[in-house]
Amino acid sequence: MTSGLPSITFDPSWVLLVLAVVLFLAAGVVSAFRWRGYGVTLWVGEGGPARAAGARRTWRLRLRWVPDALHVVALLLLVAALARPRQGLAIAVIPEQGIDLVLALDTSSSMTERIVGTPETKLAAAQRVIREFASTLEGDRIGLVVFQSRALTMSPLTVDQVAIGRSVDQLRSGLLPDGTAIGLGLAESLNLLRDSPAKSRVVILLTDGQHNAGEVTPGAAAAMAEALDVRVYSIGFGAGRPGSVDSAGLTQVSESTEGRYFDAATAEQLTEAYAEIGRLERSEVGERRFTRYREFGPILALAALGALLLEAVLRNTWLRRHP
Repeated sequence: MTSGLPSITFDPSWVLLVLAVVLFLAAGVVSAFRWRGYGVTLWVGEGGPARAAGARRTWRLRLRWVPDALHVVALLLLVAALARPRQGLAIAVIPEQGIDLVLALDTSSSMTERIVGTPETKLAAAQRVIREFASTLEGDRIGLVVFQSRALTMSPLTVDQVAIGRSVDQLRSGLLPDGTAIGLGLAESLNLLRDSPAKSRVVILLTDGQHNAGEVTPGAAAAMAEALDVRVYSIGFGAGRPGSVDSAGLTQVSESTEGRYFDAATAEQLTEAYAEIGRLERSEVGERRFTRYREFGPILALAALGALLLEAVLRNTWLRRHP
């Protein structure tokens, strides 16, 4: 996944060295040009050079500073090359360092009831919202678990969004004996995340009822999640039926794992709940990116070599110091 290109950056370990060398060289250049004169030098027999203050200055004499300047420029270019200036070309998500997330969905018979005031059932709305939510998780691994009186893994952790979408589309009530085993649904989801190396491991559990089946209680499953360092976000899809969801119990499960509970009565509220969970997890994980770079160091090194070669040519030909 590509995005906007970052600006040119430098290797941080070289920044202080670069600054120190640049300041040193700048001070040397200022000193050289302040104290060194470039008047005409006359050669008197074997006695060496003598300065003739009033002599006419030729272009060769006027430009005798050029080799020194080239030498300084070459040093500056070499220092800049060592600082590894570079510009990012592409940014790509690293899935292994992102989020491993399991979607746990209640498919009990009550989920086939229509949402108040709409022709859509709670299960159909949940399928649509989950499918849209999964499509936003590019680079993250997603698993899918359904539960009624028992729990069943419908998809292991995968980055294949198409496969997850197909699995969600195929969900229906009645795949398992009826009931609401919230503890088992959470425990089955944790089993998928047990060996996950991801920085952030998450379960999003959606139910429209209260725990009434299975040998694992929601509290026991929450303790397992806490031990595995897995955050649990729970959503109560009440659909206008007061008391149908154990909001207090789900809140306790989520908060014990540093997650949150969301109450949703409509498909719109359900969409917002999943979107908010996505935002929360992105803020937890932060940036998970690597960048391909265009390196400018080799170009600067070649430029420095060119400056040194030009300096050598000038010192030994047109601007040599001795006849």
